[in-house]
Amino acid sequence: MKLSEVEKGRQCKIRELKFSPEMRKKLLELGLFPGQIVEVVQDAPFGGPVKIKVRDYCLALRRSEAENIEVEELNEN
Repeated sequence: MKLSEVEKGRQCKIRELKFSPEMRKKLLELGLFPGQIVEVVQDAPFGGPVKIKVRDYCLALRRSEAENIEVEELNEN
């Protein structure tokens, strides 16, 4: 599943970052790495950005970037 497909309010775990080495390095520095749990805070309409919570800060990603992040959705308890 792609990060861009996760519904607002849901948590997921990053499985893979499908980017160029330069972009991958930037995302790793921001705390986006395989195994990291993130929460979708806002999903803007009409192809707008996806806002996620990583640890204790929020980060906005372009929809095209969110489509290159493979995740697995976490089960609700």
